[in-house]
Amino acid sequence: MSAQTVNGIVYDSISTIENIKITNLSSKQMTASDVNGRFSIAGKIGDTLHVSSLFYNEQKLVLKDYHFHESVVIELKQILNNLDEVQLIEPYKETLADINVVESELKNQILTDIKNNPHLYSKQPTTGGIDIIQVIGLIAKLFKNKDKYVEPPFIEMTYEDLESLFEKSSLFNRRFLTQDLAIEEEYIPMFFEFIIKNELDSELLKKEKEVDLIELFVQKGKAFNNIIADYKNKQ
Repeated sequence: MSAQTVNGIVYDSISTIENIKITNLSSKQMTASDVNGRFSIAGKIGDTLHVSSLFYNEQKLVLKDYHFHESVVIELKQILNNLDEVQLIEPYKETLADINVVESELKNQILTDIKNNPHLYSKQPTTGGIDIIQVIGLIAKLFKNKDKYVEPPFIEMTYEDLESLFEKSSLFNRRFLTQDLAIEEEYIPMFFEFIIKNELDSELLKKEKEVDLIELFVQKGKAFNNIIADYKNKQ
């Protein structure tokens, strides 16, 4: 059977939604909903349409005959913003024992042991005994020299860092910018400049920071689009 056109509209609990990706999994053809939530895509009976977005739960629709004779209405459920619940945990900082407390406790322990076992100790280390003051001093020195936690230096994220990220990452790509964040293609370089003006830590580029980086892009993307919209309205 030859392909026919399926027309439809996508909406959520509030209104119609744009930039929702619709993929025909059978033919691999893709399209996206327009500003009014409408879309058109070629398909055949039995093909499966996959409807997806970063911010909504995905849906799949197996095409039936009647789908080609009436407008397909697809309702998407918004994904709850779990990003707000993410708590950034302070880097682990090792708590070192107070050296004065350690020296005092150690001294008391050794003095107690001397009292209980006087034959094992001598005031003169040259005779083969143990110099208690020297022992305490050496142990105290070990504590003082113990490595302390050193916080990694702040390295600012650069424009080149963002370009490299969007060239190599499977998550952060052009589709993420233009469809999920709705950044127009011609304004992508300007959006990158807008991002790095915030003096961001390059630690956000690490794999384990992807959730934090997504939240950042979503927030900055909305702010950037508002600025562009205001600029266009004033022209």
